[in-house]
Amino acid sequence: MTFRRAFTILEILIVLAVFALLATLAVISLNSARASMRDAQRLSDISVMRAALSQYWLDKATYPESDGVELGMPGTNTDVFGSAGFAGSADSSQTLYLQRVPTGPRSGEYYRYKGSSSGYSIRFKTETRTDLGPANVYYAHQSGIDGEDVEK
Repeated sequence: MTFRRAFTILEILIVLAVFALLATLAVISLNSARASMRDAQRLSDISVMRAALSQYWLDKATYPESDGVELGMPGTNTDVFGSAGFAGSADSSQTLYLQRVPTGPRSGEYYRYKGSSSGYSIRFKTETRTDLGPANVYYAHQSGIDGEDVEK
């Protein structure tokens, strides 16, 4: 009688279980990294919008007034930001601060703007812990970013 050397069924199942565990950990890590990248994009978008609103304030000594609008959402006419405020498109006679108003990194995600002549708030939501704190809803103002929905 001759015996061949080979893997047993048990050894093959153990190797497959280890591979499955490693694949699961990789997917979890990838999803976490993607959420962190989306949060970085949100913070970058907010920074760009705050800078554009500051430039608008320097030129006009006021902020665009709105009771609340989802920036860049179809049908809201907030695709560009120029000397006439948020608009669906820009004409050549106005100064442009943003040629394209940023929208959230996920499909159907929009930043909410509320403004008066003396202040504004831009609502956005993070998915992971950031420098601002845990995943939460935040509001950007001229003076900074916090959890208060007031026009500052």
